[in-house]
Amino acid sequence: MRVEEIAKALGDESRRKIVELLQSGELPATAIFEQFSFAAPTISRHLSVLKEAGIVSTRRNGVFIFYSIEKATLQILSNWLSPFLPEKPEKIKSVLKEKSNLPKQQDFQNPFDKFQSEF
Repeated sequence: MRVEEIAKALGDESRRKIVELLQSGELPATAIFEQFSFAAPTISRHLSVLKEAGIVSTRRNGVFIFYSIEKATLQILSNWLSPFLPEKPEKIKSVLKEKSNLPKQQDFQNPFDKFQSEF
């Protein structure tokens, strides 16, 4: 899978919500459909897009289709993003704290403004 395909599939809010629903484990399609007010074909299309991008996989059990997250695909996206992110969340907090402890810069005043007002 390419990062562009994964990002495009996750670009839709409904598809991101589906991924969030599947975060806790495998779900049947009917359980996913119940979480939305859209028609079943609309959700089915979202599931197809996620499946085509390799983000979810399916397992058939009789007439039921179960969806689950393909963590390896999401790892591709994570690997691509990792150079842009700090190593640990604690690092973000420490950087923000350091910035807040820096002395505040004084407002810059143009020295010529004083002379301009005299004329």
